[in-house]
Amino acid sequence: MEYLAGIDLGTSSVKALITDLGGRPVGSGKSGYEIHIPKAGYAQQDPSQWWDAVKSAVAKALKASCVPPDKILGIGLSGQMHGMVALGSDGAPVYPAIIHLDQRSAKERDDVLRAAGGLIKSDLLNQPGAGMLICSLLWLKNNRPAVYGKIKSVMLPKDYIRYRLTGAIGCDYTDASSTFAYSVKNNKWCMPLIKKLGLKTDIWPDTAAPFDVAGHISQRAAKETGLSPKTKVVMGGGDSAMALIGNGIVKEGTMVCNIGTASQIAAFIRKPPEKPDLRCQTWCHAVPGRWYVQGGTLNGCNTINWLRDKVLHDSASFKELDEGAAEVPAGSDRLIFIPFLSGERTPFMDPAAKGVYFGLGMNHDLRHIFRATMEGVSFNLCECAKVFDSMGISSQKLIFSGGGAKSFLWRQITADVLNKPVYTVENTEEACTGAVIMAAVGTGCYGCIEEACEEIVHICKEPVCPVAENVKTYAEQQQIFTELYKNIKNIFPKLQK
Repeated sequence: MEYLAGIDLGTSSVKALITDLGGRPVGSGKSGYEIHIPKAGYAQQDPSQWWDAVKSAVAKALKASCVPPDKILGIGLSGQMHGMVALGSDGAPVYPAIIHLDQRSAKERDDVLRAAGGLIKSDLLNQPGAGMLICSLLWLKNNRPAVYGKIKSVMLPKDYIRYRLTGAIGCDYTDASSTFAYSVKNNKWCMPLIKKLGLKTDIWPDTAAPFDVAGHISQRAAKETGLSPKTKVVMGGGDSAMALIGNGIVKEGTMVCNIGTASQIAAFIRKPPEKPDLRCQTWCHAVPGRWYVQGGTLNGCNTINWLRDKVLHDSASFKELDEGAAEVPAGSDRLIFIPFLSGERTPFMDPAAKGVYFGLGMNHDLRHIFRATMEGVSFNLCECAKVFDSMGISSQKLIFSGGGAKSFLWRQITADVLNKPVYTVENTEEACTGAVIMAAVGTGCYGCIEEACEEIVHICKEPVCPVAENVKTYAEQQQIFTELYKNIKNIFPKLQK
């Protein structure tokens, strides 16, 4: 019997999944790592720690599955988007990876925006954000010129893992889309912008489809991971693109809401919008010649992790906290949370934004605060959904994924806030499953992505449906959420002085 595997390099952990050719899991592994914050606004990670975590997660998956390594036909990859790994001539990183949560390049973001000019609507179809590769690279050029001078190649986080697995440098078009150095409309690096910013032109890797084969497991990687040199490795894609595939989003009419470390809503589109609404992002879909629109935010499960670990120092499990929050009525007794702990991207594009609890009273306790935190993330996703509505992107079905989907309460909150039935898929590791599907197509197990999704992705039949009374409460709270942000947004920059 033969098998496939997927590796998903997240913001806080890496997951490895081994499946049969029908996508049924036979073993998995997970290993975590930290985000390093040497000063306010910074968010970086050590790529060597990613690699150590990959080795650990793969070893756990192999052990759990009892699958002989030489029976794994192919491996696909998924990874956190936007971040930058810069390699020198020796193939080693010249600087810590600057990841998507990083806000140090706010000034460079403004410089990139000015330089982009008309390219934004003709090619890029997006606005730049601090933490995107091109902004981080310009920050290195401006602030660490000696380090910048050593760079021979730049790549996104999951590309570094593929490099360690195969020795091959490259990038796929779904992940390249998120760098703001890529013409999303024309599917190639945007050299006019790169040249205008005075950035090196010879450090950008070749791009390919996420199911294209990049190479085989190298002898060195085989020794380090226990994988077989016979196994093919495909390019893989950005985690939001892979989560779309893992949720079966390969046609119009269905929207996905993912709450992982960060959170997103996304929907398939057949062609790029003629007049893109730049409050959301337009990226290349894994299906060739197709795109998707995404409301990509910086805040999701990281907000409840922060609340429990850094504020409460609570030993209670998330299950216990979740059960307590379920005892509180919808709307948390008029307590509202602005969840912008890492600044925010969609829909406000505000790197200076901060988190705010508004309406605290003597009647509120931990249960209210925890529930309001979850509600705040969903309120911001609703703001993204409003942009979709304005663009005429409709959906009859919403699929919920990511770590947040494990909470029935969060699924109910989201159903009520967005006023849509919320479905889930049977396999809860959606990004890993998307990576597996790339491997399945790349190794010829299936003829195309659509065929593989039809066979591998199964949507649970029973949705979580909106509760009419809660829908009304949340609609009122949503108006306050929007008004609150508008009234305090000009104060946020004063906190940085």
